[in-house]
Amino acid sequence: MATYKRWNDAELQFIRDNLSSFSDTELATKLSEMTGEAVSYGMIRRQRRKLGVVKARGRRKKNTTPSAN
Repeated sequence: MATYKRWNDAELQFIRDNLSSFSDTELATKLSEMTGEAVSYGMIRRQRRKLGVVKARGRRKKNTTPSAN
């Protein structure tokens, strides 16, 4: 029988706060390191959808600075 992860408030807040900075895969890696539990990309994605948090579609824009030409 499968066991499911219980998410605490700190983990859910971490997802909300860092969603724009990291991909789901990066969030999963960071949460795995923080909690010591295996957190997968799918787990992050599912929680993000449950929270109603929407990621921007498409590729991330690079931080570009105007060149001095």
